[in-house]
Amino acid sequence: MKNWSGHIYFNDDFQWKDLEKAFPDIWEIIAGETKQNQEEAQYDQITLELNLAEIRNNKKPIGYIKDGAKYKMVFPEDRKEMIIYRGMPSEDIKEITESISKILKNKKVKHQIEYDKMLLYEIRKRRK
Repeated sequence: MKNWSGHIYFNDDFQWKDLEKAFPDIWEIIAGETKQNQEEAQYDQITLELNLAEIRNNKKPIGYIKDGAKYKMVFPEDRKEMIIYRGMPSEDIKEITESISKILKNKKVKHQIEYDKMLLYEIRKRRK
């Protein structure tokens, strides 16, 4: 089945610094899907360090929202959630979300997963 987005909801007692050990592996899954040249890889490395700095300060990370990226990783402003999306339905979304979930479980970060909960998806579904 193709999905628009994968949503990882963190528990109420979750703190952003809980992501510190898992985030580089999560980043690699998302950034690794995007073909890039040397300059773009350096930009991604700097963005990863900025994300980790936010996490170490127990703040919400910036995410991976680079133009032209195959997948994006977004952290909504108003809740403890991570969204993985591509902008069109993809069979890979579920696989990537499950891989991230596995990393989080290995690092003992409690969470739940759902799919296709973005407002854009709901609007498009209603139009059909």
